[in-house]
Amino acid sequence: MEDSKDRKKASAPAVLDPKKVFGRSPDQHILNVVKESCQEAFNLPSFNTTLQTIKSHFFDRNYDAVFQTPGHLPVYSARYAPSRALCYYHLFLEHPVLLKKLEGPSTVLCIGSGAGSELVGIAAAMVHVAPKTKKKKRLVGDGASDKDKDKKEKKKKTPGSVTATVTSNSEGPKEPLDVGKPTEDSSVETIATGIETLSTADPSSASAAQETPENEELEASKKSKSVTFNTPALPTSKHLVKLVIQDYVDWSRILDPMERVVHERMQLGADRLACETEIGNVLDLSEGLLARIAKADLITFMFVLNELFQDKKRTMLLVAKIVAAMPSGAHMLVVDSAGSFSNLKVGERVYMVYMLLDHLKDLEIVYQDDATWYRCPPSLTYPLKLENMRHFVRIYKKI
Repeated sequence: MEDSKDRKKASAPAVLDPKKVFGRSPDQHILNVVKESCQEAFNLPSFNTTLQTIKSHFFDRNYDAVFQTPGHLPVYSARYAPSRALCYYHLFLEHPVLLKKLEGPSTVLCIGSGAGSELVGIAAAMVHVAPKTKKKKRLVGDGASDKDKDKKEKKKKTPGSVTATVTSNSEGPKEPLDVGKPTEDSSVETIATGIETLSTADPSSASAAQETPENEELEASKKSKSVTFNTPALPTSKHLVKLVIQDYVDWSRILDPMERVVHERMQLGADRLACETEIGNVLDLSEGLLARIAKADLITFMFVLNELFQDKKRTMLLVAKIVAAMPSGAHMLVVDSAGSFSNLKVGERVYMVYMLLDHLKDLEIVYQDDATWYRCPPSLTYPLKLENMRHFVRIYKKI
């Protein structure tokens, strides 16, 4: 009997000590992980020239030119992954409903996450989480019931209620908001109802309706078959967090070394974190991706929804299908620019993209913040300038 107890005890993953993993600064440790993972990119003689080309394409909102050029990907990741990884790390730490997903067993599906920000940020947050056991060990300060925590999360953040690394939109420079808000919510509700109706529509007919003879050939050339590359089979673990990294181009050149560095530097073994990659245009919404959505405990859209809404019809259909496929109780995390990049023009009105999601009847708003800052501490060091990020946050729960 004693031997059996010892075996059970030995099979449980060790609870990590954040101080031993991170050292004096978790933020600097995260940056070091990104830097080590992206060293190949920093060694490129054309790094600065490529970065300027990427920025030019972003200014023109020519996202295909950025991401469908393989040589751009390592440079993009080295430039944009660090600040976002820091932001996501602190975002998970601030919200118990998100941290709970990292106790395992769970599946986290990250849409448009090939650059690795979600991988690094979420892995860093996992260091703070005690793996779930039969008798759940509460996190520090986690004395409230789940119901109380949900109520607390629903309350919109007020100025001054944020941590040292995040400030409310009452401070700091502001981006111009070109948002024409309607006087009533009826228009948004009508659009949201239309999105929900799309969830029962035939996706092939919806896609055909928006294509014209002039662009059929172009659209066909853009579509890519969804391909899944799985990591080697791992022992089943009740503590395992499966992170599914979805993107429409192959980021393995960046993700393979990054995953190795993350496992080593974050001290997360194969029984705690497993990564899988789903490659394909999310707007095509393959059967394989729908199956993943149906099993996901958390789905994230981090700085990707605005890009998708360049094709409004297909993105509205995508949102409808995803919400319909989500299991009851699953959560969706949406983070994106709080500025004019998140404007969505529908008819003669201009909305922020989250306004449409807020009115979907199958989604309950657990947390909302229309504009907040993540500011990188000035003491951090990285080969490139770190950008502060002004963004909105939404956490939804599937009813």
